Amino acid sequence: MDKSARQQALLEVIHQERLSTQAELCAALAARYGITCDQGTISRDIKELGIVRLTDASGSYYGRLAGSLPSSNEAFLLSRLVRRVADAGNLVVVHTDAANAHPVAEALDRLAFPEVVGTVAGDNTVLVVVKTAGKARRVVERIVAIAGLDSGPHNGNKRERKKGGKSAK
Repeated sequence: MDKSARQQALLEVIHQERLSTQAELCAALAARYGITCDQGTISRDIKELGIVRLTDASGSYYGRLAGSLPSSNEAFLLSRLVRRVADAGNLVVVHTDAANAHPVAEALDRLAFPEVVGTVAGDNTVLVVVKTAGKARRVVERIVAIAGLDSGPHNGNKRERKKGGKSAK
């Protein structure tokens, strides 16, 4: 099976089922479409297709975010996945739910803030290296604005998402 057919089948699987591991994605492709592939292939397909791990009350799963709100996919990702932002010197720390740091780091990289030197993603935290402390504060403000976070005082420059009119912890 060619790459485009495999990727289309992968999109159909994540649209119809909530799968939380790449092994489950491989198994679903094999069971439904007779497509056998390894974890490396699935990993590359996930990246190329913009598939991300989403987290909700039921746990985490692979999904694809529609870029209908707001105007760019990067802004949409930040608005959905960023929980808190804080600066520390010339560093900015961006907190996400588990397994969402990588898509946030990629979105920040694609936004290409001129003052940002680079990003490093863990599981639920992105470290953004900025040229200076003053510029780091501006990066925090921009991320907070793009993500639509509450700008109230939460432990210094830390920002937390509003849920139902109240700040989430």
